[in-house]
Amino acid sequence: MLEVDAVDHRPGLSMRARRTPRLLALLAAGGSLAVVSCQDSGPTTPGGDSPVLFSLSPPSASPAASPIAATLDGENLLGSVLSSSGPLLLDLTRQTEEEIHFRLGFRGAPDGTYWIRVGTPAGSDSVPFTVEPLGPAEVLREVRALWVSRFEYESPQDVEIILERAASTGFNLVYFQVRGRADAFYQSALEPWSARLTGTLGADPSWDPLELAVDGAQRRGLEIHAWINAFTGWAGAEPPPESTPRHVFLEHPDWVMVDENRVPMPYHSGSRWMTPGHPGVRSRLAAVAADIARAYDVDGIHLDFIRYPDPTYSYDSASLAAFDSIQVLEPFLDFTEMRRRFVTWSVEETRDSLRVVAPDAELSAAVWGVYRNERGWAGVSTGFDTVLQDARAWDRLGLVDALAPMVYWTVSPVYGGRLDFAYLADEHALALEVPSYIGIYVPSLDGAGLARHIERARLAGAEGVSLFSFTTLEERALWGGLSAGAFYWPAVVPTAPLPSPPRDPGRVR
Repeated sequence: MLEVDAVDHRPGLSMRARRTPRLLALLAAGGSLAVVSCQDSGPTTPGGDSPVLFSLSPPSASPAASPIAATLDGENLLGSVLSSSGPLLLDLTRQTEEEIHFRLGFRGAPDGTYWIRVGTPAGSDSVPFTVEPLGPAEVLREVRALWVSRFEYESPQDVEIILERAASTGFNLVYFQVRGRADAFYQSALEPWSARLTGTLGADPSWDPLELAVDGAQRRGLEIHAWINAFTGWAGAEPPPESTPRHVFLEHPDWVMVDENRVPMPYHSGSRWMTPGHPGVRSRLAAVAADIARAYDVDGIHLDFIRYPDPTYSYDSASLAAFDSIQVLEPFLDFTEMRRRFVTWSVEETRDSLRVVAPDAELSAAVWGVYRNERGWAGVSTGFDTVLQDARAWDRLGLVDALAPMVYWTVSPVYGGRLDFAYLADEHALALEVPSYIGIYVPSLDGAGLARHIERARLAGAEGVSLFSFTTLEERALWGGLSAGAFYWPAVVPTAPLPSPPRDPGRVR
């Protein structure tokens, strides 16, 4: 996520229940799944050489079963175009003269009858599909998370409004930001109160945003996860002022990132970052997470900016010394990979610290929307190479309980096109062992597009979605559309036992 002094969130608990098997063999084999267009269309009558449909299997299902594998039987089906009415999402997998196989997503569809149509220039035919109501014993289990940044609340009333909107719309989890640039939006003995609350760094605002958020979330049946920025340290042309506690850049000036020429990252309008290559930075992040989880009844800790800004940083003395030391055992290790390890060690130390004080709290992270550029897209930054964030290693080593990949783009007209939301949602959901909550950037979508992206994330097999953020939903009045559509049926956060620690955590060292 990019760090700006405005509402902006672009690329820049317990262990969730495992996902159902995914129909993504084509993706793994290098093939493609085509997301077919949907439109509002009632029943049609075939004529001439148009397709003829005999049956749809299954003809009906409950939203609890969505997504499902479906088959159309008929004649003249090869080359026909598949479409549907209303909120159904169709994903073509195979087509012959007599059959069309596709994935059907309808978790956000109210009960009732919808139409699935096949068409050619010669004509079209259609069959009904019925969405059944949820049965008495059926419960939807998925995460519906809302990112709430520190720029989106200024008073206790703001916090109440945010939580009420979230709960009444159908969200069940809120990532509530409480650390921006080594400052605090909660009572901390480690870091000063944020200047955003009073205008003065370290000044007590006489109210505690996190305390109110925890209380308000519990009253409304929401999970609340404290969202903390890991390595962003300060913004502005001048150093932070004196405060109690002192800001880290005053107390620990050697924690700043430096470039290849050993020049410290300057104070400017963006963010001045702390280096994860310094043990003190890693320890501080772990201590902040533990301090929050010990003092507040949060359901989890959510890490952001758990990465480097780019590969030109950080060549600080602590990082280089650690690199020299480890090269004795691993002479072929390069400094780029070493920096990825520094980030991974930060996650590991935070996980270990959190487990001690709050064993049931979930550790999650917002991660780059493209892990590696496997399709050779032009001009694309990646988590692994551009910001030195190896989130797949965190997953593999059992260091996190969930990941929220920030897939902040739209569905491409062609599956697998540059930064295609559909392809990336599939890729993340297929690759991750921990639950994936696909991040969706609301400002790039209208209400219908938002609903379709949520449904497409479900079709990928993701365990949930994370929406950025409150302000856009509020300004565009999208709450009602969500509650009447994509979030029509209530859902609870799925839970399962927390994972065991990795068998050999030292192997990341």
